[in-house]
Amino acid sequence: MPTLRLFLVGVLLLLAGPRATGVAPARFVRFAEARPILTELAAALPADLHQLTPGQLEEAWPRWIERHDREIRARLEQGDEDTLVNWLLFGTSFTSRPRAVLGAVESGAAGDRDRIVQRTIELIAARLDDLVAALAAPGGDERRLFARGLLQKKGLRLTTEADRDAVREYLLGAVIRVAGEQEQIDQELGATSTGDPLTEFVRRSQLFRTRGLSLDTSLVPNHAVEQALGAMHARGLVAPGSMRRVAIVGPGLDVADKEVGLDAYPPQTVQPFALLDTLRRVGLAAAGDPEVVLLDVSPRVIDHVSQARRRAARDVGYTVHLPLPRSMPWTPDVRAYWQRFGDRIGTAVAASASKALADVAELRAVRVRPSAVGRLSVLDLNIVTERLDGEAFDLVVATNVLIYYDVFEQALALSNVNAMLKPGGFLLANVSAPDLVSVALRPVDTTRAVVARGSAAQEDIVEFLVWYRRRSP
Repeated sequence: MPTLRLFLVGVLLLLAGPRATGVAPARFVRFAEARPILTELAAALPADLHQLTPGQLEEAWPRWIERHDREIRARLEQGDEDTLVNWLLFGTSFTSRPRAVLGAVESGAAGDRDRIVQRTIELIAARLDDLVAALAAPGGDERRLFARGLLQKKGLRLTTEADRDAVREYLLGAVIRVAGEQEQIDQELGATSTGDPLTEFVRRSQLFRTRGLSLDTSLVPNHAVEQALGAMHARGLVAPGSMRRVAIVGPGLDVADKEVGLDAYPPQTVQPFALLDTLRRVGLAAAGDPEVVLLDVSPRVIDHVSQARRRAARDVGYTVHLPLPRSMPWTPDVRAYWQRFGDRIGTAVAASASKALADVAELRAVRVRPSAVGRLSVLDLNIVTERLDGEAFDLVVATNVLIYYDVFEQALALSNVNAMLKPGGFLLANVSAPDLVSVALRPVDTTRAVVARGSAAQEDIVEFLVWYRRRSP
């Protein structure tokens, strides 16, 4: 039951040490709140709502929103499976074998191509054997325990050789599924390719609507958030020291780095600390630092942040590791952001890097002060189906979140964000959300951050971040 779940989370927060203002429990969207969206998007409603009369919609709504909440949460398991595949292919903590980079070699010779494919298959099989052996004896390793837990949910064990064969078969099937999905995404990307990055950004704003919900994160959107907030401050759209309460939707938890699958350091969350750091740097943080409320549907995120807060109550900080993949031609702005990350909330510490890690990425580490960790609170909330009452956030950040939803779900999410923002408050999101009369959030501007320079044959890699503002009454 959602009420019981939220009560238990609330108890954990009370036990977790210092915190700012309390956060009320989440609740499901009521029909009266959804009615304007249902009317405006009548032609784009889910199939099980599309043919209903207004009266039938009202009657069906409470059951539908609860069911849809469960359906969205069920996508977490597929996202975790995607993370496990990424770790299998690229991780270095459970094997000494090379990383399994999928893809063909453009040598022009079919024989070479066939040999590369065969060697890749053999490498994946060998890495799979190593991972299964590691999972059979996980010790206290957080990643291995996560993977074992996921397998156990699937009814898989690692006790006998037959058990381990079943795990290999399951994981190989997951690799094939992920490869097939990536091929479909690549085809959709090709179909929406126009040569104009902004047009492509708009067309791809629901790109992952059928994928599992992934917790993997990236440093790059945080760079764009800093650029956006600095520009908003410079233009006088937000006053110095005005950010007292901010929220992050889906802050993420890296089991293996999203870009290159790095696993040389413990699983971590980055965006909460990136946002605190930025608010201080650009002069928007209220005196004493803002409260940062993390809104997520993942029990793993909630548990991870709650544990970090309990450690902070014992005066233990939080170490953030910042890999910068060598494979990308990063712009000077991104490199400068990477280099200064954390200087307002912590101190740089030595980052031990294995040769396997050093070959693929530069690495920094920052030890975040316990006082900064203590500014975080975390709540189980599905931004599509739920909202908070009595909240008044100055800012909501949702990067790499809304892209997992279709137009109707995005409209519900925007309505929920709007209800939780102060009049004049901002949402920063890296999607082009549907422009609806029924939702009082309006785009003000867009940050276009070039994060890597393309060669003569390739385009620049650009991160877009839209500034949405809640209209004042």
